[in-house]
Amino acid sequence: MEFETWWLVLIPLIFSLGWMAARLEKRSDASVRGQLPASYFKGVNFLLSEQPDKAIDAFLEVAAIDTHTVELHFALANLFRKKGEIDRAIRVHQFLTTREQITPADREKATYELGVDFLRAGILDRAEQAFHSLSGSDMKAEASRQLLELYELEKAWDKAIAQAHKLREYGADVPAGDIAHFYCELAAQFIDAGDLPKAKAELQNALLTDAQNVRASLLLGDIYFTQNQFEEAIGQWRAAERQNPWYLPLVGPNMWAAFKKLEREEEGIAALLEYCTMYPSIDLLLVLAQAVEETKGPFAAFELLREQVRARPSLLGLDKLLEHQLRGKLDDDRMQDLRLTRELISKHTQRLERYRCQSCGFQAKKFYWQCPGCANWDSIVPRRAEELDFYPVSAKKAAHTPAHTH
Repeated sequence: MEFETWWLVLIPLIFSLGWMAARLEKRSDASVRGQLPASYFKGVNFLLSEQPDKAIDAFLEVAAIDTHTVELHFALANLFRKKGEIDRAIRVHQFLTTREQITPADREKATYELGVDFLRAGILDRAEQAFHSLSGSDMKAEASRQLLELYELEKAWDKAIAQAHKLREYGADVPAGDIAHFYCELAAQFIDAGDLPKAKAELQNALLTDAQNVRASLLLGDIYFTQNQFEEAIGQWRAAERQNPWYLPLVGPNMWAAFKKLEREEEGIAALLEYCTMYPSIDLLLVLAQAVEETKGPFAAFELLREQVRARPSLLGLDKLLEHQLRGKLDDDRMQDLRLTRELISKHTQRLERYRCQSCGFQAKKFYWQCPGCANWDSIVPRRAEELDFYPVSAKKAAHTPAHTH
């Protein structure tokens, strides 16, 4: 292979560049060691030796000497917050907010982080004060988002509504469904206080914000029901069916009661049967079985349960079927075996009766509109865990999707 002459130039050049880089690196290291104060190295040593309090004192001393170490303090405070040592994070951020040497942007950031510290520590009034102080800053959108979370924690729904609209003005995305729930929560407070006109007004605001908010329709139906306006109540609940029929189990008992008050039992049974067929639910099935038993007797109710369980087998359904079958039976040997079988099934179905969040998997015996685990709205469907395993539906996407029978 012929040796090319340009290598004679390239090899010395590469060697020279490497030598120069090494020299510059040594000078840079020496310069950094000369510029960093001794407190910095003391702080690192304390941190490595798991003496965080002394490390903070040392790093604060660095900040008092050198204004270029602000980011070090932000990183240190963030580390403390992640470890759950909120009091230490507060101490660092409070120190930064009082320094005159830092830039306005860094002071705003320190104030924001301090507000987050207070929020995580549950010191809500101090958190609110910190976030409000940023209303005219470049971090107003971030602070407003934290205020929204704070007001949800405080259940200050009127403030949450105002903050959500402000966030939208800032260009942030706040789902209309979430704001509609804020109105519903406010309406629920008025219902508890007995102020039904104000409750209705807030529910109308909820529907104006999100026409598909099923909760508002259900609550309006409940208000009409308490006012003995049964026709209007049924109308509202039927509107809920058009929005998202999977939430009908929440009003099944009241719907049947309304039909009875109107002396239209056959129509009520037909409606419940249609719902059970199109949107299978063990809760609706139990309401339907009760309605049939009240009007046609226990044998007809048992036949209905058996037919429905055969059409859509489930342990929850089998448990209710056995419970119904064992009513009033004598304790002969066969019945005792049947009771034992039912007891075993009942123990197993306790965990299957829970509601499940489709976002984080949180499970609870009680239904929640907002998941206590992940704080998402509408992530829990009022259907039991076993039903979701066999007939999965989405809380937000199954509004008009009938279930398939098997």
